[in-house]
Amino acid sequence: MVKSMEFTREAHRFYFNDDHGKLAGEITFPAINNDQTWVIEHTFVRDDFGHQGIAGQLTKAVIDAARVEHKRIQPLCTYAKAYFDRHPEAADVLVTSSQSKE
Repeated sequence: MVKSMEFTREAHRFYFNDDHGKLAGEITFPAINNDQTWVIEHTFVRDDFGHQGIAGQLTKAVIDAARVEHKRIQPLCTYAKAYFDRHPEAADVLVTSSQSKE
């Protein structure tokens, strides 16, 4: 596993580039429900950066930001769903069935 990475944040996206400026990993989370809910729809780590825990760090970056910004998360991509299954301590930011979604 690599050390904790620094990611660049754009609106509804965290990402990082390799030393040549090419995309090496990202997670996207568009907003719904009047920007109260972030939907993790895509997690990507390029093969040459795989198996280093980077996807988990990207997901945790979204979770940490959601906590700070008082948002809820709806995981749609398979990686994000699996992450939440493996990390019950992150359940505090999950959308519950009683919360409305657009």
